[in-house]
Amino acid sequence: MASSGSQLPEEIDENFLLCGICCERYKNPKILPCLHSFCEPCLGKLADEMGAITCPVCRRVHELTDNGVAGIQVNIFLNDLITLFEQQKSVNTSKKCDGCEQGDAINHCTVCSFDFCSNCVTIHGKLPTTKSHLLLGFDEYMAAKSADPASVQPPVYCNSHQDYQVEFYCDTCNTVICLKCTALDHPLTKHQYRCVKDAAKHFTENLRVVIDKVKVKETEANNSKLKVQQIFESLEKCFQREEESLRKHIRQIIDEITRLIQENGNKLLTELKGEYEKRKVNLTAQLKELDIAESDLTSTREYVEKLMHYGNASQLMSAKRRVDHQTEELLKVQTQVEPVEDDYMEFQQCDDFCRGKSLGTIKFIPTVYKVDSVTPTVRVGEDITCTIRSANESSLNKEEVSYHVQVEAVMKTPNGNTQKVEVKDNENGTMTLKTRVEVEGEHELSVTVCKKPVEGSPVNIKVIAKKGLMCKFGEKGLGVGQFNDIRGVTMMGNGDVLVAEYNNQILQNFTVNGRHRKMFKFANVSNFHPYDAAVSVNGNVFTTDCGNNQVIVCDENGELIRCFGKGKIRGPIGIAISPVNGRVYIVDYVAHCIHIYDQDGNHIKSFGSNGSQKGQFSNPWFVCINTVGNVYVSDAGNYRIQVFNGDGYFLYTFGSHGSGDGQMNWPQGVAMDKHGYVYVTEYINNRIVKYESNGKFVCRIDDVSDGLSSPTGVCVTDDDRVIVADNGNSCIKVFTQ
Repeated sequence: MASSGSQLPEEIDENFLLCGICCERYKNPKILPCLHSFCEPCLGKLADEMGAITCPVCRRVHELTDNGVAGIQVNIFLNDLITLFEQQKSVNTSKKCDGCEQGDAINHCTVCSFDFCSNCVTIHGKLPTTKSHLLLGFDEYMAAKSADPASVQPPVYCNSHQDYQVEFYCDTCNTVICLKCTALDHPLTKHQYRCVKDAAKHFTENLRVVIDKVKVKETEANNSKLKVQQIFESLEKCFQREEESLRKHIRQIIDEITRLIQENGNKLLTELKGEYEKRKVNLTAQLKELDIAESDLTSTREYVEKLMHYGNASQLMSAKRRVDHQTEELLKVQTQVEPVEDDYMEFQQCDDFCRGKSLGTIKFIPTVYKVDSVTPTVRVGEDITCTIRSANESSLNKEEVSYHVQVEAVMKTPNGNTQKVEVKDNENGTMTLKTRVEVEGEHELSVTVCKKPVEGSPVNIKVIAKKGLMCKFGEKGLGVGQFNDIRGVTMMGNGDVLVAEYNNQILQNFTVNGRHRKMFKFANVSNFHPYDAAVSVNGNVFTTDCGNNQVIVCDENGELIRCFGKGKIRGPIGIAISPVNGRVYIVDYVAHCIHIYDQDGNHIKSFGSNGSQKGQFSNPWFVCINTVGNVYVSDAGNYRIQVFNGDGYFLYTFGSHGSGDGQMNWPQGVAMDKHGYVYVTEYINNRIVKYESNGKFVCRIDDVSDGLSSPTGVCVTDDDRVIVADNGNSCIKVFTQ
């Protein structure tokens, strides 16, 4: 929009209204998708046989529709600006009435664009017309035009209903419409539209943000262009300097062996110049690309700024689609670039031409390097080391190995940051790179010599977590991310963790790093006390509800699907789903048995009874199932783990009462990783222990200093992190091993 106090002829040069092809005032200007405008007749001459137009400014190719040049959008902004320019030019040269051409003009009609005397104003007001007129006193018109040129521009009329002015902008169709359109073509029940001025105001606000970004990109392109230009000039000077050095040496010995010197010298000059020309071509091409990018950014910015400054709402919104597309494309342009070539070239002379039959050698890159060895996997807090070696080491002398080598190494971390890499020259044709990593995940090490990537770069390096306690999350409380009496923990299909909270009566979903995602709570289920959960292949969550002695099934979003087991199950605690047959195994700690159901809630069978014999239980707690369908049950009152096949037939048991290796004291959580190892939490011993699938003791996962207190549930991630419900500390602890 025009700013207050603007003077149109002073701020917009008349050249802005000239076609770049014919260099004359625009005739029905059309705007291309790249935001460059030309006369319609001129564009007609540019259209090729394939139905495409190449923009004379930016050289972009634009496909035409079946309507050809006529189908290209009219630049309403320029059209109206030309009219306004002509009006103001006419006003500045004459104040005679346009009606009778005799009286002095005292009023101006912004619709007809004529100036009238007092008599003609009366006649003009009586003229029959379907369009509204806006008559302003001549002084009033001049003041309004000076303050806000857009306010006195002719109104824009609807293309479909030419007697109606454009008043609205349809967001559904992305076009300006009139009042009649809202009733006939854009009914409110199917279309979303708003006042064109409101739409233009919102669009202008967004454009200002985009233009600020364009300005940044424009500056970046200019800075990159300057950097490339500096390298280009430095290369030129280097070439001239070294060329002169070479020619001087040629002249010193030319009398001794003229032919050989000239022959060898010309060869070296050709090699030097050939490399120079090659680099010059590459740098010139890069300069041209950056120049085009800068030109596109500049021209688009200037046009949009003028459109925002002088265009009215209709003009702005008519150009919206083109402006959005062009600015979106330009913001994708890479403007922060490094020169594609370096300026290193050096003539190394040989003082004894007679012996070597050569004036010397020309070095462009001292040594070609490649990645020789790298540590592929390290833990957080350890050093990443990498060795690079000269690929042409056999052809180099020892003193040439590291001659003028400019090594740059950058380590990119998973969060997008970069960190310093130490480079040590071993003075034997190798270099050692070293840096310490503190972030878990994939890292990328990039190495360049003389600004060119070495062979094998970049290198991907995996950083895994430290051994032992990696992190913990949660605290005691009733809010989001807080816990009160944690019981089971379960891995979900997407790698998240589901935590069952008995007293808080909810399930909470977290990432393995502790970021809270969502909460599961069933409004239609009263006295809900979840103890453990299992996730099916299709993502449904099966939860044991101790408060109602049933199993609740919901989808991954927490929508209740069904409940089952009520009246059959007396004390549901642990739950697991077999990866072999899909059956649901539920631990009943009151009945001292295991119930087997299908996923629809149909009871299949139960096994186990109260006792201490094989196949009997004393307060069984949690359950897990391995890849072949064997069922592992924590038999807490008997201080052991019992193993059954999928049908409930006893296989073997391991563990005994105590606190030594292989002994247990009130085992609770039981889980299995993808390698077949079994993990057991001990509620009384306050620890998490790892066993082989046959029950052989492997190791303790936690340390006394980790402070586990009354741990309950446990689960294992695909990358072998062990997640434990630390009930006594009201938190979740994550261990690596």
